[in-house]
Amino acid sequence: MRFDFGGVKQFLIYLNGQIPLGHVLDHPAYKTVSHHAQMFGGGITAQDVANALAGNPSPFYGLKRLRDHLPRITALLDLLDERQAEWCATLEAELLYLFPGEPLNITIYPILGYDMGIGLDGLVCMNINCAAYLDAPLEFLFYALHECVHVIYERSHRIPPLAQVNSSAEWRSYFNVWTQNEGFAVYAPLRLREKLGSLSERDYQVLFDAPQMETHRLAYWHAQERLLEEIPLQRDEYLEICFGDMRLTYRLGCELFRRIESTYGLTAVRRALMLDGDDFIKRYQHLLND
Repeated sequence: MRFDFGGVKQFLIYLNGQIPLGHVLDHPAYKTVSHHAQMFGGGITAQDVANALAGNPSPFYGLKRLRDHLPRITALLDLLDERQAEWCATLEAELLYLFPGEPLNITIYPILGYDMGIGLDGLVCMNINCAAYLDAPLEFLFYALHECVHVIYERSHRIPPLAQVNSSAEWRSYFNVWTQNEGFAVYAPLRLREKLGSLSERDYQVLFDAPQMETHRLAYWHAQERLLEEIPLQRDEYLEICFGDMRLTYRLGCELFRRIESTYGLTAVRRALMLDGDDFIKRYQHLLND
């Protein structure tokens, strides 16, 4: 496991007018970003990046106030460079705790733009123009661990591109896959967050607040009922269930893995992640009954 600063350095050189944008988009990190965008939409073009830099709507988001943030971004890059050996060792230790014997040949690219982080095609790309990382650099470490889980998950699971999800049954399976995938990605840094006293992030606040968790638990079962309705929902309704403000796939997925661990132990958690998404939900969602 290693950090590679090539992608962010190329983007900074592009901002200074020294190389064309096309050169940046040919970097492996940005090719991964483009692939991720294709899975959920139409991909990324040079014009999308230009629009984002100009502050206009763009699928290549994550560049808000970029130039204002450049001094803090430089400071964060220096910190990452200084701590990369320590943090890579921490990431490896946490991943091997969860995945004993799993190959950890994962490259982590700090980049500028797009999502907080993505894990795809064996790579992790982390947007360091992110207020959470600039304000609290440890969040970069926690979310890098989150994204590494996605890389490992895709080694044994297929996540269909969003354009291929159409029928009610496909949307149910899609919800189940993301409950498993994002749920484990939120669960994975929990041990480290507890050790370092860093549980202020919103997902974890919900996990440890009984009334909020109860609200989310009931919303999860309501979502499952809606996914079983005979009359198909609108596409936007399906997307709200999967990725809406309540982040059910993240929060209830994590809670489900917590309950698997407390009921059956860590070995069962590892086995549960390897299941097909539908089988995972069928076997374990009863743990969310109360």
